[in-house]
Amino acid sequence: MNALGRLVARGRGQEHSIVSLVQALVLFESMLYAVVTPVLPHYADTLGASKPAIGVLVAAYPAGMVPGTVLGGWIATRFGVRRTTVVGLSMFAVSITVFGFASNIVALDALRFVQGAACGCLWSGGLTWVIAVAPRERRGEMLGTVIAAAIFGTILGPVMGTLAAAVGTEIVFSALGLVAVGLAAWTFRHPAPPQFDTDEGTPVRALTSSPRVLLGAWLILLEACTIGALGTLLPLRLSDLGASGIAIGATFVFASVVSTVIAPMIGRLTDRRGPGLPLCVGLVTATPLLLALPLPESVLALAVLSVITLGGPLTAYTIPAMAVITDSAERLGITLVLSSMLFNIAWAIGEMIGAPAAASISQATSDAVPLALLAAINLATLVSVIAIGLGPTADVTETKPIAVAADPDWPLTRPTP
Repeated sequence: MNALGRLVARGRGQEHSIVSLVQALVLFESMLYAVVTPVLPHYADTLGASKPAIGVLVAAYPAGMVPGTVLGGWIATRFGVRRTTVVGLSMFAVSITVFGFASNIVALDALRFVQGAACGCLWSGGLTWVIAVAPRERRGEMLGTVIAAAIFGTILGPVMGTLAAAVGTEIVFSALGLVAVGLAAWTFRHPAPPQFDTDEGTPVRALTSSPRVLLGAWLILLEACTIGALGTLLPLRLSDLGASGIAIGATFVFASVVSTVIAPMIGRLTDRRGPGLPLCVGLVTATPLLLALPLPESVLALAVLSVITLGGPLTAYTIPAMAVITDSAERLGITLVLSSMLFNIAWAIGEMIGAPAAASISQATSDAVPLALLAAINLATLVSVIAIGLGPTADVTETKPIAVAADPDWPLTRPTP
Protein backbone atom coordinates (compact mmCIF):
# COMPACT_ATOMS: atom_id res chain seq x y z
CA MET A 1 0.00 0.00 0.00
CA ASN A 2 1.41 3.41 -0.96
CA ALA A 3 1.70 6.38 1.40
CA LEU A 4 -1.60 7.92 0.23
CA GLY A 5 -3.41 4.62 0.71
CA ARG A 6 -2.04 4.26 4.23
CA LEU A 7 -3.13 7.80 5.08
CA VAL A 8 -6.65 7.16 3.77
CA ALA A 9 -6.87 3.87 5.70
CA ARG A 10 -5.65 5.60 8.84
CA GLY A 11 -8.22 8.34 8.40
CA ARG A 12 -11.07 5.87 7.94
CA GLY A 13 -9.95 3.92 10.98
CA GLN A 14 -9.90 7.10 13.04
CA GLU A 15 -13.37 8.04 11.79
CA HIS A 16 -14.72 4.67 12.87
CA SER A 17 -13.03 4.93 16.26
CA ILE A 18 -14.47 8.39 16.92
CA VAL A 19 -17.98 7.43 15.82
CA SER A 20 -17.81 4.38 18.12
CA LEU A 21 -16.68 6.63 20.98
CA VAL A 22 -19.48 9.13 20.46
CA GLN A 23 -22.02 6.30 20.14
CA ALA A 24 -20.93 5.08 23.57
CA LEU A 25 -21.10 8.60 24.98
CA VAL A 26 -24.63 9.38 23.77
CA LEU A 27 -25.83 5.90 24.76
CA PHE A 28 -24.53 6.58 28.28
CA GLU A 29 -26.14 10.04 28.37
CA SER A 30 -29.51 8.74 27.14
CA MET A 31 -29.34 5.97 29.71
CA LEU A 32 -28.83 8.53 32.48
CA TYR A 33 -31.70 10.60 31.09
CA ALA A 34 -34.08 7.62 31.28
CA VAL A 35 -32.67 6.00 34.43
CA VAL A 36 -34.69 8.12 36.84
CA THR A 37 -38.16 7.09 35.61
CA PRO A 38 -38.48 3.80 37.56
CA VAL A 39 -36.99 5.47 40.65
CA LEU A 40 -39.61 8.24 40.82
CA PRO A 41 -42.09 6.18 42.91
CA HIS A 42 -39.22 5.40 45.31
CA TYR A 43 -38.53 9.11 45.81
CA ALA A 44 -42.23 9.90 46.11
CA ASP A 45 -42.59 7.30 48.89
CA THR A 46 -39.35 7.81 50.81
CA LEU A 47 -39.27 11.62 50.59
CA GLY A 48 -43.01 12.22 50.67
CA ALA A 49 -42.75 14.21 47.45
CA SER A 50 -45.95 15.40 45.82
CA LYS A 51 -46.80 14.96 42.13
CA PRO A 52 -45.85 18.58 41.33
CA ALA A 53 -42.53 18.06 43.14
CA ILE A 54 -41.86 14.93 41.09
CA GLY A 55 -42.79 16.91 37.98
CA VAL A 56 -40.15 19.49 38.85
CA LEU A 57 -37.59 16.72 39.27
CA VAL A 58 -38.43 15.36 35.81
CA ALA A 59 -38.24 18.83 34.23
CA ALA A 60 -34.91 19.70 35.88
CA TYR A 61 -32.90 17.64 33.38
CA PRO A 62 -34.11 19.31 30.15
CA ALA A 63 -34.00 22.66 31.92
CA GLY A 64 -30.30 22.14 32.57
CA MET A 65 -29.66 21.27 28.93
CA VAL A 66 -30.10 24.85 27.72
CA PRO A 67 -27.38 26.52 29.83
CA GLY A 68 -25.28 23.36 29.48
CA THR A 69 -25.43 23.63 25.70
CA VAL A 70 -24.36 27.28 25.82
CA LEU A 71 -21.53 26.38 28.20
CA GLY A 72 -20.52 23.46 25.98
CA GLY A 73 -20.43 25.67 22.90
CA TRP A 74 -18.26 28.23 24.70
CA ILE A 75 -15.80 25.55 25.85
CA ALA A 76 -15.73 23.91 22.41
CA THR A 77 -14.87 27.11 20.55
CA ARG A 78 -12.04 27.94 22.95
CA PHE A 79 -10.63 24.61 24.07
CA GLY A 80 -11.93 22.06 21.53
CA VAL A 81 -14.69 19.50 21.46
CA ARG A 82 -12.65 16.75 23.14
CA ARG A 83 -12.26 18.85 26.30
CA THR A 84 -15.94 19.81 26.09
CA THR A 85 -16.90 16.15 26.06
CA VAL A 86 -14.65 15.40 29.03
CA VAL A 87 -16.14 18.32 30.99
CA GLY A 88 -19.60 16.86 30.42
CA LEU A 89 -18.49 13.41 31.55
CA SER A 90 -16.82 14.85 34.65
CA MET A 91 -20.03 16.67 35.57
CA PHE A 92 -21.95 13.43 35.09
CA ALA A 93 -19.48 11.46 37.21
CA VAL A 94 -19.87 13.76 40.20
CA SER A 95 -23.58 14.58 39.94
CA ILE A 96 -24.89 11.04 39.33
CA THR A 97 -22.79 9.66 42.21
CA VAL A 98 -24.03 12.28 44.66
CA PHE A 99 -27.57 11.83 43.28
CA GLY A 100 -27.54 8.25 44.55
CA PHE A 101 -26.93 9.42 48.14
CA ALA A 102 -29.16 12.53 48.16
CA SER A 103 -32.11 12.44 50.54
CA ASN A 104 -33.67 15.84 49.87
CA ILE A 105 -35.94 16.65 46.94
CA VAL A 106 -34.35 20.08 46.42
CA ALA A 107 -30.89 18.51 46.26
CA LEU A 108 -32.18 15.95 43.78
CA ASP A 109 -33.62 18.75 41.63
CA ALA A 110 -30.30 20.61 41.65
CA LEU A 111 -28.30 17.49 40.81
CA ARG A 112 -30.67 16.56 38.01
CA PHE A 113 -30.25 20.10 36.63
CA VAL A 114 -26.47 19.63 36.69
CA GLN A 115 -26.90 16.33 34.82
CA GLY A 116 -28.90 18.17 32.16
CA ALA A 117 -26.10 20.72 31.87
CA ALA A 118 -23.63 17.85 31.52
CA CYS A 119 -25.79 16.47 28.73
CA GLY A 120 -25.57 19.83 26.92
CA CYS A 121 -21.77 19.78 27.13
CA LEU A 122 -21.49 16.15 26.06
CA TRP A 123 -23.75 16.56 23.03
CA SER A 124 -22.15 19.86 22.03
CA GLY A 125 -18.77 18.15 22.01
CA GLY A 126 -19.68 14.70 20.74
CA LEU A 127 -22.13 15.70 18.01
CA THR A 128 -19.79 18.36 16.64
CA TRP A 129 -16.95 15.85 16.70
CA VAL A 130 -18.87 13.37 14.55
CA ILE A 131 -20.04 16.05 12.11
CA ALA A 132 -16.46 17.30 11.76
CA VAL A 133 -14.97 13.90 10.90
CA ALA A 134 -17.82 12.54 8.77
CA PRO A 135 -17.31 12.73 5.00
CA ARG A 136 -20.14 14.77 3.55
CA GLU A 137 -21.37 11.83 1.46
CA ARG A 138 -21.71 9.66 4.61
CA ARG A 139 -22.67 12.26 7.20
CA GLY A 140 -26.32 11.21 7.40
CA GLU A 141 -25.38 7.57 7.88
CA MET A 142 -22.92 8.41 10.67
CA LEU A 143 -25.42 10.69 12.41
CA GLY A 144 -27.99 7.92 12.08
CA THR A 145 -25.79 5.45 13.92
CA VAL A 146 -25.18 8.00 16.68
CA ILE A 147 -28.90 8.72 17.08
CA ALA A 148 -29.60 4.97 17.07
CA ALA A 149 -27.16 4.54 19.96
CA ALA A 150 -28.87 7.34 21.86
CA ILE A 151 -32.26 5.72 21.33
CA PHE A 152 -30.92 2.39 22.54
CA GLY A 153 -29.70 4.16 25.67
CA THR A 154 -33.28 5.10 26.50
CA ILE A 155 -34.05 1.36 26.58
CA LEU A 156 -31.22 0.58 28.99
CA GLY A 157 -32.01 3.52 31.28
CA PRO A 158 -35.21 2.10 32.81
CA VAL A 159 -33.45 -1.24 33.32
CA MET A 160 -30.73 0.46 35.37
CA GLY A 161 -33.35 2.51 37.19
CA THR A 162 -35.28 -0.61 38.12
CA LEU A 163 -32.05 -2.15 39.41
CA ALA A 164 -31.36 1.00 41.45
CA ALA A 165 -34.80 0.82 43.03
CA ALA A 166 -34.23 -2.84 43.89
CA VAL A 167 -30.66 -2.90 45.22
CA GLY A 168 -30.13 0.73 46.20
CA THR A 169 -29.54 4.00 44.41
CA GLU A 170 -26.19 4.43 46.16
CA ILE A 171 -24.65 1.33 44.57
CA VAL A 172 -26.05 1.67 41.05
CA PHE A 173 -25.56 5.41 40.63
CA SER A 174 -22.02 5.23 42.06
CA ALA A 175 -21.24 2.54 39.49
CA LEU A 176 -22.58 4.81 36.74
CA GLY A 177 -20.28 7.56 38.03
CA LEU A 178 -17.33 5.22 37.58
CA VAL A 179 -18.49 4.46 34.03
CA ALA A 180 -18.40 8.21 33.31
CA VAL A 181 -14.80 8.35 34.55
CA GLY A 182 -13.88 5.43 32.30
CA LEU A 183 -15.49 7.09 29.29
CA ALA A 184 -13.55 10.28 30.01
CA ALA A 185 -10.31 8.31 30.01
CA TRP A 186 -11.29 6.66 26.73
CA THR A 187 -12.07 10.06 25.22
CA PHE A 188 -8.60 11.37 26.06
CA ARG A 189 -7.07 8.48 24.08
CA HIS A 190 -8.40 10.02 20.85
CA PRO A 191 -6.53 12.85 19.10
CA ALA A 192 -8.12 16.27 19.36
CA PRO A 193 -10.17 17.20 16.28
CA PRO A 194 -9.71 20.45 14.35
CA GLN A 195 -10.14 23.67 16.32
CA PHE A 196 -13.01 25.75 15.04
CA ASP A 197 -12.64 29.35 14.00
CA THR A 198 -14.30 31.97 16.18
CA ASP A 199 -13.46 35.02 14.10
CA GLU A 200 -16.72 35.17 12.19
CA GLY A 201 -18.28 38.54 12.86
CA THR A 202 -21.90 37.68 12.11
CA PRO A 203 -22.45 33.98 12.78
CA VAL A 204 -25.55 34.45 14.95
CA ARG A 205 -27.16 36.89 12.49
CA ALA A 206 -26.40 34.51 9.62
CA LEU A 207 -27.80 31.58 11.60
CA THR A 208 -31.06 33.30 12.50
CA SER A 209 -31.58 34.77 9.03
CA SER A 210 -31.33 31.47 7.15
CA PRO A 211 -34.76 29.93 6.42
CA ARG A 212 -33.24 26.45 6.09
CA VAL A 213 -31.39 26.64 9.41
CA LEU A 214 -34.49 27.93 11.18
CA LEU A 215 -36.63 25.22 9.57
CA GLY A 216 -34.17 22.54 10.69
CA ALA A 217 -34.23 23.87 14.26
CA TRP A 218 -38.03 24.04 14.17
CA LEU A 219 -38.23 20.40 13.03
CA ILE A 220 -36.04 19.32 15.95
CA LEU A 221 -38.15 21.36 18.38
CA LEU A 222 -41.36 19.92 16.91
CA GLU A 223 -40.15 16.36 17.24
CA ALA A 224 -39.01 16.84 20.84
CA CYS A 225 -42.33 18.52 21.65
CA THR A 226 -44.27 15.65 20.05
CA ILE A 227 -42.26 12.98 21.86
CA GLY A 228 -42.76 14.82 25.15
CA ALA A 229 -46.51 15.02 24.53
CA LEU A 230 -46.83 11.36 23.56
CA GLY A 231 -44.62 10.28 26.45
CA THR A 232 -47.14 11.91 28.79
CA LEU A 233 -50.47 11.12 27.15
CA LEU A 234 -49.94 7.57 25.89
CA PRO A 235 -48.99 5.90 29.22
CA LEU A 236 -52.04 7.45 30.88
CA ARG A 237 -54.37 6.37 28.08
CA LEU A 238 -52.90 2.86 28.02
CA SER A 239 -53.42 2.67 31.78
CA ASP A 240 -57.03 3.85 31.43
CA LEU A 241 -57.62 1.02 28.95
CA GLY A 242 -56.30 -1.48 31.49
CA ALA A 243 -52.64 -1.89 30.49
CA SER A 244 -50.22 -3.01 33.20
CA GLY A 245 -47.02 -1.16 33.96
CA ILE A 246 -45.07 -3.89 32.18
CA ALA A 247 -47.24 -3.56 29.07
CA ILE A 248 -46.78 0.21 29.02
CA GLY A 249 -43.03 -0.15 29.42
CA ALA A 250 -42.88 -2.80 26.70
CA THR A 251 -44.71 -0.48 24.30
CA PHE A 252 -42.07 2.21 24.64
CA VAL A 253 -39.23 -0.33 24.50
CA PHE A 254 -40.55 -1.72 21.21
CA ALA A 255 -40.89 1.81 19.85
CA SER A 256 -37.27 2.51 20.78
CA VAL A 257 -36.14 -0.71 19.11
CA VAL A 258 -37.92 0.25 15.89
CA SER A 259 -36.30 3.70 15.99
CA THR A 260 -32.89 2.15 16.62
CA VAL A 261 -33.24 -0.01 13.50
CA ILE A 262 -34.68 2.74 11.29
CA ALA A 263 -32.31 5.59 12.19
CA PRO A 264 -29.23 4.36 10.23
CA MET A 265 -31.43 3.60 7.20
CA ILE A 266 -32.85 7.12 7.29
CA GLY A 267 -29.30 8.44 7.47
CA ARG A 268 -28.27 6.52 4.35
CA LEU A 269 -31.41 7.69 2.52
CA THR A 270 -30.59 11.29 3.46
CA ASP A 271 -27.07 10.85 2.07
CA ARG A 272 -28.38 9.47 -1.23
CA ARG A 273 -31.52 11.52 -1.82
CA GLY A 274 -31.10 14.60 0.37
CA PRO A 275 -33.24 15.61 3.36
CA GLY A 276 -36.39 16.56 1.44
CA LEU A 277 -37.74 13.04 0.80
CA PRO A 278 -37.44 11.61 4.36
CA LEU A 279 -38.71 14.91 5.80
CA CYS A 280 -41.84 14.81 3.66
CA VAL A 281 -42.44 11.13 4.32
CA GLY A 282 -42.05 11.63 8.07
CA LEU A 283 -44.38 14.62 8.23
CA VAL A 284 -47.01 13.09 5.93
CA THR A 285 -47.17 9.81 7.84
CA ALA A 286 -47.03 11.43 11.30
CA THR A 287 -50.12 13.55 10.68
CA PRO A 288 -52.78 10.80 10.32
CA LEU A 289 -51.10 8.68 12.99
CA LEU A 290 -51.36 11.50 15.54
CA LEU A 291 -55.02 11.99 14.64
CA ALA A 292 -55.66 8.24 15.03
CA LEU A 293 -54.06 7.78 18.45
CA PRO A 294 -57.19 8.77 20.47
CA LEU A 295 -59.36 6.25 18.55
CA PRO A 296 -58.30 2.73 19.73
CA GLU A 297 -60.39 1.24 22.51
CA SER A 298 -58.13 -1.73 23.27
CA VAL A 299 -54.67 -1.92 24.80
CA LEU A 300 -53.23 -3.96 21.93
CA ALA A 301 -54.50 -1.62 19.21
CA LEU A 302 -53.23 1.48 20.99
CA ALA A 303 -49.88 -0.15 21.79
CA VAL A 304 -49.31 -1.14 18.14
CA LEU A 305 -50.30 2.32 16.90
CA SER A 306 -48.03 3.91 19.51
CA VAL A 307 -45.03 1.81 18.43
CA ILE A 308 -45.61 2.75 14.78
CA THR A 309 -45.98 6.45 15.55
CA LEU A 310 -43.02 6.78 17.92
CA GLY A 311 -40.75 4.40 16.06
CA GLY A 312 -41.34 5.46 12.47
CA PRO A 313 -42.25 8.95 11.24
CA LEU A 314 -40.68 10.87 14.11
CA THR A 315 -37.36 9.13 13.46
CA ALA A 316 -37.75 9.91 9.76
CA TYR A 317 -37.17 13.62 10.18
CA THR A 318 -34.65 13.86 13.02
CA ILE A 319 -31.59 13.07 10.92
CA PRO A 320 -32.71 15.02 7.81
CA ALA A 321 -33.37 18.03 10.06
CA MET A 322 -29.84 17.73 11.48
CA ALA A 323 -28.49 17.52 7.93
CA VAL A 324 -30.40 20.68 6.97
CA ILE A 325 -28.88 22.58 9.91
CA THR A 326 -25.29 21.42 9.44
CA ASP A 327 -25.16 21.74 5.65
CA SER A 328 -26.82 25.16 5.68
CA ALA A 329 -24.47 26.31 8.43
CA GLU A 330 -21.45 25.20 6.41
CA ARG A 331 -22.75 27.03 3.36
CA LEU A 332 -23.02 30.20 5.46
CA GLY A 333 -19.54 29.71 6.95
CA ILE A 334 -20.94 29.11 10.45
CA THR A 335 -18.95 26.89 12.78
CA LEU A 336 -20.24 23.40 13.42
CA VAL A 337 -20.14 24.09 17.16
CA LEU A 338 -22.82 26.76 16.76
CA SER A 339 -25.02 24.54 14.62
CA SER A 340 -24.72 21.72 17.18
CA MET A 341 -25.69 24.16 19.91
CA LEU A 342 -28.78 25.10 17.93
CA PHE A 343 -29.81 21.44 17.67
CA ASN A 344 -29.39 20.87 21.41
CA ILE A 345 -31.23 24.01 22.45
CA ALA A 346 -34.12 23.33 20.06
CA TRP A 347 -34.46 19.80 21.44
CA ALA A 348 -34.35 20.96 25.07
CA ILE A 349 -36.97 23.66 24.53
CA GLY A 350 -39.28 21.26 22.68
CA GLU A 351 -38.96 18.69 25.43
CA MET A 352 -39.73 21.26 28.12
CA ILE A 353 -42.82 22.49 26.24
CA GLY A 354 -44.34 19.25 24.96
CA ALA A 355 -45.27 17.32 28.08
CA PRO A 356 -46.77 20.10 30.25
CA ALA A 357 -48.59 21.74 27.33
CA ALA A 358 -50.14 18.48 26.14
CA ALA A 359 -51.12 17.47 29.69
CA SER A 360 -52.74 20.84 30.43
CA ILE A 361 -54.69 20.94 27.16
CA SER A 362 -55.76 17.31 27.55
CA GLN A 363 -56.96 17.86 31.10
CA ALA A 364 -59.05 20.85 30.00
CA THR A 365 -60.45 19.06 26.92
CA SER A 366 -59.35 15.57 25.82
CA ASP A 367 -56.33 13.76 24.39
CA ALA A 368 -57.67 14.34 20.90
CA VAL A 369 -57.22 18.11 21.08
CA PRO A 370 -53.42 18.38 21.70
CA LEU A 371 -52.82 15.53 19.23
CA ALA A 372 -54.93 17.28 16.59
CA LEU A 373 -52.97 20.48 17.18
CA LEU A 374 -49.69 18.61 16.68
CA ALA A 375 -51.07 17.05 13.49
CA ALA A 376 -52.04 20.49 12.18
CA ILE A 377 -48.57 21.84 13.01
CA ASN A 378 -47.05 18.89 11.14
CA LEU A 379 -49.07 19.79 8.03
CA ALA A 380 -48.06 23.45 8.27
CA THR A 381 -44.43 22.40 8.61
CA LEU A 382 -44.77 20.16 5.56
CA VAL A 383 -45.93 23.19 3.57
CA SER A 384 -42.83 25.09 4.72
CA VAL A 385 -40.54 22.20 3.74
CA ILE A 386 -42.01 22.14 0.24
CA ALA A 387 -42.00 25.95 -0.08
CA ILE A 388 -38.31 26.22 0.84
CA GLY A 389 -37.51 23.53 -1.73
CA LEU A 390 -34.97 21.46 0.16
CA GLY A 391 -32.59 19.85 -2.34
CA PRO A 392 -30.23 16.90 -1.99
CA THR A 393 -27.50 17.28 0.59
CA ALA A 394 -24.93 16.58 -2.09
CA ASP A 395 -25.90 19.80 -3.86
CA VAL A 396 -24.29 21.86 -1.11
CA THR A 397 -20.79 22.14 -2.58
CA GLU A 398 -19.62 25.62 -1.75
CA THR A 399 -18.69 26.18 1.86
CA LYS A 400 -16.20 28.33 3.64
CA PRO A 401 -13.32 26.69 5.52
CA ILE A 402 -14.54 26.00 9.02
CA ALA A 403 -11.58 24.49 10.79
CA VAL A 404 -7.82 24.43 11.09
CA ALA A 405 -5.82 21.61 12.59
CA ALA A 406 -5.52 21.70 16.36
CA ASP A 407 -3.41 18.57 16.69
CA PRO A 408 -0.55 17.61 14.36
CA ASP A 409 -1.49 13.95 14.75
CA TRP A 410 -5.05 14.54 13.59
CA PRO A 411 -5.37 12.60 10.32
CA LEU A 412 -8.83 13.63 9.25
CA THR A 413 -8.49 17.26 8.23
CA ARG A 414 -10.01 17.27 4.75
CA PRO A 415 -10.12 20.03 2.17
CA THR A 416 -13.50 21.72 2.01
CA PRO A 417 -15.39 20.39 -1.04
